[in-house]
Formats: sequence, structure tokens, C-alpha cells
Amino acid sequence: MAIIFLLKLTICWGFFALLYTLLLQRETFFRANRIYLLGSALAGAMMALPGDWLFGSPDEAPAGQIVLPVISAGLEYVETTTRQSNWFDYLWILYSMGALVTLFRLFWGLSKIFRMRMNGTASDLSDGCILVTSTEVNVPFSFFKWIFVPAGGSDRHSESCPNSDAMLAHERAHALGWHSADVLLMELLCVAFWFHPLAHWYRRSLRTIHEYLADAEASEQTDKKQYGLMLIRQAHPGISLAFVNHFFQSPLKQRLLMLTRHTSPALQAWKYSLALPVFILTIMVARQTSAQAQQDKTRQTGNSFELYEIDRLPEYPGGEKAMSRFLAENIEYPAGAKRDSAEGVVAVKFVIDDTGTVTGIENVTTNARPDLVEETIRVVGMMPKWTPARKDDKPVKVIFTLPVRFKLK
Repeated sequence: MAIIFLLKLTICWGFFALLYTLLLQRETFFRANRIYLLGSALAGAMMALPGDWLFGSPDEAPAGQIVLPVISAGLEYVETTTRQSNWFDYLWILYSMGALVTLFRLFWGLSKIFRMRMNGTASDLSDGCILVTSTEVNVPFSFFKWIFVPAGGSDRHSESCPNSDAMLAHERAHALGWHSADVLLMELLCVAFWFHPLAHWYRRSLRTIHEYLADAEASEQTDKKQYGLMLIRQAHPGISLAFVNHFFQSPLKQRLLMLTRHTSPALQAWKYSLALPVFILTIMVARQTSAQAQQDKTRQTGNSFELYEIDRLPEYPGGEKAMSRFLAENIEYPAGAKRDSAEGVVAVKFVIDDTGTVTGIENVTTNARPDLVEETIRVVGMMPKWTPARKDDKPVKVIFTLPVRFKLK
């Protein structure tokens, strides 16, 4: 399921990012671009989620169907299931470590901001923002309604300093526009998808739009050319916190280009209408990808359990490893198949009923040798009783598909 989710997520985000890059990012409809980036990031993640609410489940396996790991007959018994499980465990550990490191970085930054707020000197502004002066601040930045400025620089933020007015107006635009809420949302998205390059692309693109919006607001208080020259003169690497909005936010070149670009004609807004067909196309492609992956999953022969609507799995006496050993040790390679050097995979379907008994064994493989099929059915029928599956605290029937690979040494 994780692979299907990531595949659908990449398709959804990829389509939306392509539309934005080709048609929208050079336009001066900054507010519309902000909405587009936020909406497409969230919509892509929701469309990739498993469940029936959007994609439906016509192609999913029936409730309670389980695909067992492949069993090898004719070869020395090897515990392949344990080895596969370990690989998945390693990947899960790697993902968890990355998410924890990213989350720690986020909380560390938040704690630093709150420390600056507690140690700084605050004063209320007329628009509801709070100006915080702190010795820990190197360059002006904002976080929600808090606008942080360096201590000892209050004169630079006075009414008589035009540069100061522009900087303060820039940070006020961030604060009043609730840009920090967008940034935090993107940071949380990057915590969950720290490994996905498109998650970081969304974060960068949205931050750039924030700067365009703030520059447009601040440049109204002075000449755009003078404002651009001020950006160049006071270019600064900025504060190290990645999720605050500050005046010297990069990329400087793009900000200058957008600052001097003529306002996009209203007719160019037609491009946003393409978002709807792209949205529909993305749903169709993601749905088809999900359906195809699900069909492939029901045919696969080497994966662990995949089940639907079961509270507790049925259990073979001694566990999955004991079942694999039982089958590998009891299946005898048919003499005729051995003489003909015949190899192949046989998949049989059977039911573990509500008493744990193996019933309804049947072949689901096409073009398999009859003697290989008969041997597989014979040994599956020898299985002892299982502990039945349970749903809503009641025993239920479960369908199994068991692939057996016949391979000569």
C-alpha cells in the first residue's frame, strides 16, 4: 500500500507542479498562485490516500483475501519471509529517523523563536502586530503577528527612515497575510515526506510567493526602483530559521524581476481554468495506477500479507515461519516433472473457515502442469487447523492465495 500511495502522490504533485511551472509562476497573480500551491499540495496528498471516498474499490481484492509469501519446492528451505520483512523494517526505520530529525529541527526552531519573544521587548503596533526587539535577532523577520527586529536598531525602524518603513511594511505584509500558517503547514508536509523532492519544491515555491506578496505591499510605500536598490544594497544571508518570513529572503534575482514586471493582464487568468482538467486528469491517472497496482498485487508471488476488513489475521500453528517450513518439507517434486526438468509456479486458493479448517482448495494458475497442481493441492490439504481470523470479535472465513515455486536444484 505504501508504494501505491507514493506512486499516486508523485503523479498528483507532478501534474500540478508541471502546470504551475509552465504557465503560472511567471504571472503576477500572487494571491491566486498562493491558493493554487496550497490547494494542489493538499489535494494531491488527499487524492493519494487509500480508501473508497475518492477512488472507490472495484478492483480491490475481496474482503478477507490474503496473498501468502512464495514457497519454494525442490530447493533447500530458505526463510525468505524473514529476509523480506527485515528489508521493510530497515526502510521503516530509515523513514522514521528522517521524520524525527526533520521534526526535531522544526521544534528546535520554534523554541528559539519563543525564547526570542520571551527575552525581547515587545510593543504593540496599530494594526494588531507586535514589534519585538531582541539582541538575538540579526535581521528583521516575522512569525505570525510577531515582527522581530534587532536590538539597538529602533532608530532604523522609526518614521524618519524610509528603508526602515519599507522593511517594516514588508514584515507586516507577512504577518497580516498569515504567511506563517502556510509555512508551518509546508514544514509539517516536509516532516511527513522529507524524502520526497516535490514536497520541498512546494515549500520553496510557496515561500517565494510570500516574498512576492510582501514586496508588492512594501514597494507601494516607496519607489519600486529605490526599493529594489535597497534589496541589493542590504542583501544578507538572513536568519538561520527555515520557517520564518524575513526581509532578506532569497531568491533575490526573482524578487527583483517580479518587482519590476508589469502586472499580468486580467485575460491571463484563463490559465487557472486549466487546473480543473488537470485535476480531473490526475484523478483518472491516479485511479488507473491504483487499480493496476492492485491487480498486480493479487497476482504477485513474493510479498507479505495484504488483507481487507479483518481485525485479526488467521494464524497457522507456530506462525508463518512454521507454515513455510511445513510446506517446503512436505511438498515432493513430482517424478514426471523432475524427469522433464519442468519448473514453474502454481498458485492455489483455499479458505480458512470460521473453525480454522482448510477448505475449498482450488487451482488459480493457468497453463500449470497437472502433476504440480495436484501435489500443491495435496499438501495444502494436509495442513492442520488454524486459529481463525476475527472481525468484530467473531470468527470469520478468510480466503488465501498461496504461490508455490517448483524449481529443480
